[in-house]
Amino acid sequence: MTGIRLLLADVEGALLTPDGVLTPRAERAVGQLRGAGIDLALTSRRPPRGLRVLIERLGIATPVAAFGGAMLVRPDLSVLEQHPLDNGAAAVVIATLERHGADVWVYQGDDWLVRRADAPRVALEQAAVQVLPRVVERWEGVVDRAVKIVGVSDDAEVLERCESDLQGACAYLSASRQRPHSIEVRHPRANPGEVVRTLSALLGISGAAIAAIGELPDHVFMFRESGLSIAMGHARAVVQRQARFITLSNHDEGFAHAVETWLLTASGGQRGRGRTSP
Repeated sequence: MTGIRLLLADVEGALLTPDGVLTPRAERAVGQLRGAGIDLALTSRRPPRGLRVLIERLGIATPVAAFGGAMLVRPDLSVLEQHPLDNGAAAVVIATLERHGADVWVYQGDDWLVRRADAPRVALEQAAVQVLPRVVERWEGVVDRAVKIVGVSDDAEVLERCESDLQGACAYLSASRQRPHSIEVRHPRANPGEVVRTLSALLGISGAAIAAIGELPDHVFMFRESGLSIAMGHARAVVQRQARFITLSNHDEGFAHAVETWLLTASGGQRGRGRTSP
């Protein structure tokens, strides 16, 4: 585990607690990484402005991935690159989701667009990503260059029908169930694996020198591109099986535990307890 120069960490499911808190131990771990010559990069489902506080607090100097990899921004939030959906495809996605009764969220630029602020799970998402949604009366004319569209429902059958139809009508897009209550649609290059490749090229760091830590199904893409992969303890089994190591959950300081156990050891840190993926 020597030679790691960059750690790419998911924000919501790894770096922060389930309540969205950056603990003192996690913040200390970031400082220890920097002292060991390892930079931290972030990937998040948030819009860029929802990451400003973390960037400033942690002194992030590397590019940051927003919207799950659909947009890469500099620490000052200026855009490095983005992967927007074709406008026609976005219209088909929205129509499909609404036809099946799912609430629709659209992300573009630095905005999170919804039709109703009081729709199910909007308040929970607002708390998680630290961004207020913008309410729009209709989608026509306001979804140009959308980078992510999310269908939300507490009915699993609704999401299954959405996923089936989208995979048929928009097979060239990435439509996946990252969380139990939603389906996300993005450009096929808008994924954490592409983030690893882009960071490697921009920073001149080989993939073998990059570590990745996360918990969602699409984090498997960044595991495959990284030299060291760590799944969170609360990740699904299918995700954990794709990682080299499994840390504790984000309720139990899993991020700090991973840093202390598998990243600092190569630089003289103390060895902790951990678990190798089966």
